[in-house]
Amino acid sequence: MMNKMITASNAIFILMLVLLLLNGCVSQPYGNFIQNPSTTYSKVMADDVTAQIVRLYPAANTQFNLRHVVNDPFGNALIENLRLEGFAVQEVIQQPIFAVQHQPDTEPQKGLTLSYILDQSGDLYHVKLMIDDMRLSRAFAVQADSIHPAGFWVRKE
Repeated sequence: MMNKMITASNAIFILMLVLLLLNGCVSQPYGNFIQNPSTTYSKVMADDVTAQIVRLYPAANTQFNLRHVVNDPFGNALIENLRLEGFAVQEVIQQPIFAVQHQPDTEPQKGLTLSYILDQSGDLYHVKLMIDDMRLSRAFAVQADSIHPAGFWVRKE
């Protein structure tokens, strides 16, 4: 009897361990992947991204719902810029790992989903922006301690 109870508790422990490890693997691949991002470079890129969004969407009639938690200089500058331009921005609230996700039965969120990926390859920075099913990307190059667009915006739908 005691042996069966120990075996059952081991199985539960192993299951909990596997679920905890899988939770780490399911993390979303969005955000800023630059080590020690420059606040100045982030602001310049966020200003350029905002200008492109302003060209594509009407500010007073558009709401963006972020897909991921924003905790980097680029994301913070982008959210601030969008709000200053008149866009509504719904941020994701980071919840504890073991919190029960409870969503009330209300109407679905209005607006467009927004996420970004910011990465770096040497002196070349890449911004990838996802707005619903549309993908926008642009490269930025560092030259003489400043950053500039290294090409046109590429749009994929």
